[in-house]
Amino acid sequence: MIENSFYQRIRFKYKLSILNENTLEEIWRVRLSKLSVFLASFFIAVVYFFLIAFLIIQTPLRGFLPGYTENINLRKQVMLDAVQVDSLVTVMKQQEQYVTMLRNVMTGNVFVDSSATTTSLLTQENAKFDLEKSQREIAFCSEFEETEKYIVMAGDNGKHAEMEYLMHRPARGIIDDKFDDRNRHFGISIHMGPKSNVYSTLDGVVLFAGFYAEDDLFIIYIQHVDDLVSVYKIKQPFLKKAGDNIHAAEILATLDSETDPKLIFELWRKGKPVNPENYIMF
Repeated sequence: MIENSFYQRIRFKYKLSILNENTLEEIWRVRLSKLSVFLASFFIAVVYFFLIAFLIIQTPLRGFLPGYTENINLRKQVMLDAVQVDSLVTVMKQQEQYVTMLRNVMTGNVFVDSSATTTSLLTQENAKFDLEKSQREIAFCSEFEETEKYIVMAGDNGKHAEMEYLMHRPARGIIDDKFDDRNRHFGISIHMGPKSNVYSTLDGVVLFAGFYAEDDLFIIYIQHVDDLVSVYKIKQPFLKKAGDNIHAAEILATLDSETDPKLIFELWRKGKPVNPENYIMF
């Protein structure tokens, strides 16, 4: 009886009417029960739930909700945009330096070599900015000079050298290209680590320090005793200039993180190339 009475109560229909206030005429009416109102509300809630779920799963709105921020496509797009912006900034700097170089040429402030390419001219202009060292870089170079200036390597390995020298190795690294005078390769190529130092092998005097456009490299010649000349070639300017006195194991250059860590080292004695490995232990 109680269940029947409850079922009857929720199914009992009520009449909802809308009347005209002046004439009391019935304009609209509807018959509702508690059960029908509950079912209608439940149906609307279910539809609303599935609509929200569809919006979260199938649209980009999920990227704004907690737990959905690790959007792979969105992160990939952000990375691509960052790389593109960085490339555009680099191109803008190169264009600005190129325009500055042309302005200097037109005003006669720069002597242009007819054999030089646009890339080599830009490299020379960039070298002017690279030569300006910050206080932090100066302190870093001073610290390395103090800690490593007494680290020298034995000179002659006893194979073909005519004399014995106490020579410092020009750089720390791996030799990836050997001396071969028959193929006109008069030196060795040393692959160094990032931010490595280039050292003088012996005491001497700088004969020349500058940019060699044909190889697109900076080069320095140092005259030593017994008609011995050491030659160093890297991708960035050296710290020394022509006429400077050089001591053994003195730092000639400290590579920055963007420079190709490769050194081409040659050793000449009495005008002829010699194998540096016969004089220096690498």
